[in-house]
Amino acid sequence: MKIKPTLFIVIISLVVVHAGHAEDVMQSFSGILWGTPIEEIRGLQESARDGDIHYYKRAEDFYNIAGVTLPDVVYGFYQGKYFAAYMKLASSDIFSKVKRHLDTVYGDARSQLRLNQTVYIWEYLDVKIKLKQYNDQFHGKLAFYYMPLSNKANRIKIEDDKEIVFKIESGEPEYDF
Repeated sequence: MKIKPTLFIVIISLVVVHAGHAEDVMQSFSGILWGTPIEEIRGLQESARDGDIHYYKRAEDFYNIAGVTLPDVVYGFYQGKYFAAYMKLASSDIFSKVKRHLDTVYGDARSQLRLNQTVYIWEYLDVKIKLKQYNDQFHGKLAFYYMPLSNKANRIKIEDDKEIVFKIESGEPEYDF
């Protein structure tokens, strides 16, 4: 009978690991420490690049938030170090659930109105969370950024004045930070 309690503890532990609480994003996202060199992470497949910024996916990865499972996590690396994670939100219902959850955990968001989208922003220690809602579309995007590296990447991008993302596979959302 000891097998059943042990199995229960393992299952609960796995659920908690993927829960995505505030205290977790401060150090890491999706089990990867912010700033980890790309060579230390197995199973990544490059999906896009923009200068020193490369984007990767890992088969079978997902993120749970607000009772919703978001598939296809995209990992961003600046100069070979992990600095961002992106997930597409497939519907306005999912967007609403995620926004409500983030407001509860991190407080009310600061918002930016842009030509074709609204961006909600939360900052938590060294992590910035952005939730984008596109005006004429049903989907959105959730992104987590490790600011010490994201700030460096932004400065370089502004200096280079580059806005082009070279996509390796079609159908990927824009990766901006």
